Order: sequence, then structure tokens, then C-alpha cells
Amino acid sequence: MNKQQLLQIAQRNILEKRNNAIDRCDKLLAKLRTIPAWAECETNLKQAQVDYVMNGKQDVDKQRIEKYRTIQKQLLGKLKVDESRLTPQFSCAKCADTGYVDNVMCDCLKQEIRKLLVKDADIKHPNCTFASSTEKDKHNKAVYKKAQSLCQKGCATNVLLTGATGTGKTYLLSACANECLANDKSVLFVTAYALNETFLECHLAPLQTKQLVMENLLDVDALFIDDLGTENIYRNVTAEYLFVAINERIARGKQTFISTNLTLEDIRARYDERIFSRLVDKNVTFVQQLVGEDKRI
Repeated sequence: MNKQQLLQIAQRNILEKRNNAIDRCDKLLAKLRTIPAWAECETNLKQAQVDYVMNGKQDVDKQRIEKYRTIQKQLLGKLKVDESRLTPQFSCAKCADTGYVDNVMCDCLKQEIRKLLVKDADIKHPNCTFASSTEKDKHNKAVYKKAQSLCQKGCATNVLLTGATGTGKTYLLSACANECLANDKSVLFVTAYALNETFLECHLAPLQTKQLVMENLLDVDALFIDDLGTENIYRNVTAEYLFVAINERIARGKQTFISTNLTLEDIRARYDERIFSRLVDKNVTFVQQLVGEDKRI
């Protein structure tokens, strides 16, 4: 989903909380009004409040208001109903579950958007973060530091991580994905295999479906592709769609993070020159190799 879709869903979720709070309050009041003593007291209280305003705020009307409010409290005590339940109990006191305070987005709406971002990102390793990293290699730690800085808001630099199996590429890719989420970026995390299957389905789909799928890949703030080079090569699909995705994302100023066991020479041999030049263009991409022995052994 793009950010506009996420915002719409988040707003809908917040307003649903508001409507539920109002509905609970309305149901309680409707139930209380079936009790004759409460219904009579409520009617008298409303009349006293009207008289208080119409008669120039007379003390006698004020006393009547206080009298009926006292009766209401007594009735609530007998019914074991908390007085606060007579008004909607919103989950956010700041915005009353509207999502905005003085036309500024409330923290509750921001939090709801973040929850949706995390869910939509589909990160396979949510616990892989820069804070929990145990990387000790000096070179790799420098790569980690630079990669983390590229996850900040407003940054559009791509990241290409190469290296042998087990050197921590997927961990670093996941840490970058979680860092981007922390910086309120929309994220999509996929394996190269899954992405390639999406390309194939897209290629065979009707035009409208094809546009919808591709737009989702192109519009997300940060696209993460793990294990590039492990996917099958489908003629007229893999290279063509991969080039479109990478090239269009660069044009839109969107970030793409890629990990691969392939060397740069392997990438050049496996994909065409157009893809290779986009992947390793140091004007828009941070290209680095992680080193060391297989951490999985």
C-alpha cells in the first residue's frame, strides 16, 4: 500500500474507535432512560439548565441544576454505574479519537500509521536492529554505520550489499528495514525469488492488475530485495521488470536496498548492462561488500 492508502486506513481505524466509544455511551444512556426515576430526573435537569440560561442565570435555577445532578449521582451509585460513562470514553484524550488536534496530526494517528507500516512491510526478522547487532569486524561495522545513516528521512540513496554466505547481509538489510520504519518510511521487504514470482504473475495479469502491482512496488519509500541472484531467470520477465522497478524508483527518488551473494562481476554476467549500471551507479547507490567467515557456522 502507498502512504495515502495507509493514512486512509489509519484514519478509518481511529474514527472507528471514536464511533465505538460514542455508541457505548449512547447504549448506556438509552438503558438508563428506561428507568422512570432516571428519565424524570434527566428531563427535570434539562429544563433547569434551559431555565438557567433563559432567566439570566438565576440562583434558584442553579440550585435546581445542582439538585438534579445530585439525584443522578445517587441513582448511579445505586445502579453501580461510574459517572464518567455518561460521556464517551475516547482512547485518546488529546484528539477525542479524531486523529487531529488543531488540524495537526495527533500522536495516536501517527502510531496507528506506524502499526500499519510494520504490518505492511512484512519484515521476516523484526528483531534484527542496529542496536542489537553483535558485529565485531571493523570494516563491517563501518558499513553498518553508513547504511544506518542512509535510512534517515529524506535520504534517497540506494544500498547494494555483496558478500559471501553468512557475512550478515540479510541481518543488515533487516536492520535497515526496521530503521526505515522507525523513521516513518513505508517499507516492503521481499526475497528476490518472491519478487521474481510477482513479476511473472504481473506479466501474465490484465493491464489494470499489472499497473496496480507495479505501482505498489514503485511507490513504497524503501524496497528491500534479499538474495538477488537466487531467483529463476524468466525470459522477457525477470530482467525487463527488474530494470523497470529499479530505474523508475531512482527516477521517483525512492530507495532500494539489495543484498546478494553475487560479486559485481557475477551481476554483470547474470543481468544485462542496463541493470548492472543502475545497480552499481555510485552517484545514487552505496555499494559495499561485507567480509568475514560464515556467522551461521
